[in-house]
Amino acid sequence: MAFPEPLERLIRALEKFPGVGARSAERMALHVLRSPREEVAELAMALRDARVETVRCERCGNVSLETLCTICADETRDAGLVCVVEGPREVEKMESAGVYEGTYHVLLEGFSPREGAQPESAAMRRLCDRVAGGTVREVVLATAPDREGEGAAMLVVEALRGMSVQITRLARGLPVGTRLEYLHGEILAEAFRGRRECAADGGPVESGGAPEA
Repeated sequence: MAFPEPLERLIRALEKFPGVGARSAERMALHVLRSPREEVAELAMALRDARVETVRCERCGNVSLETLCTICADETRDAGLVCVVEGPREVEKMESAGVYEGTYHVLLEGFSPREGAQPESAAMRRLCDRVAGGTVREVVLATAPDREGEGAAMLVVEALRGMSVQITRLARGLPVGTRLEYLHGEILAEAFRGRRECAADGGPVESGGAPEA
């Protein structure tokens, strides 16, 4: 027996969220039906506000309430150091590690060769423009050590090829296949401190010491 059409629409909508399958979406939808009307209204308003009131920082692409995010607008941050991450969650993780005082460039989730991303994408154009401006001395690749992260790193290296900027990569101590958002802060801090010059394939050059921040 099928659910009523409004409930079926809710289930289909919830299935679009990452990691949510049909059964999980069904359980969440039924939970909504059991919840007080006030809580459901609060959830609907929170969803609306998150989508309508937040924007992407015009400089780094991070989630923000203003044209510039709080990090880009902070004049005490080192604007010459740009850490490239895949999404806003990685920014939060790097910030919580307390080891980084530069700025960021967010590629956004889903940026990968598998999904057809190319060096001329909007996020990549913004990064190239920042580097071409002459104030960026080092770009730190902090993409995850998995297939998508490695692919994104290669695209960044290719896009910045020939530009006057040092490109480094987090140390290889990161567990393969682990997203940065799940790493302990100290592990991430050590990976940043031990970053290496980036090779042409997006990986770090194995010899030499970590560059100065």
